[in-house]
Amino acid sequence: MRSIFSFGGGVALTLALLLACSDDSPGDADAASCNCEPPLTGRIVQVEGVRTDQTGSLVNAFANCAENARLLGGGCEVRGQNADTLVLNQSGINTNPLAFGCEWQNPASITVETTRAWAICLNP
Repeated sequence: MRSIFSFGGGVALTLALLLACSDDSPGDADAASCNCEPPLTGRIVQVEGVRTDQTGSLVNAFANCAENARLLGGGCEVRGQNADTLVLNQSGINTNPLAFGCEWQNPASITVETTRAWAICLNP
């Protein structure tokens, strides 16, 4: 007798939980009906900054993301006949959080033909 009451109480408790926690919303939620972020396609872009014919002990290049974008990363490159004599001094985010900058040490103060920095940006 006791087991019948225990079983019946368990069934009643289970039904009460199911009814209390049921989803009685008007329809299923999906991405089309929610206030979600747009897809990443077309939002991640690469921008670059190229400088040519620089001389002096330091040469540089900067790539800037658009306003309200988020800088994700970037890189540096130097091209030209004398590119092997340069030493990458620093690269990365500088004082501008939307820019990726690169700076090379130019010990012989030779003319550098092309320096390039690129940034990967996430647009809103």
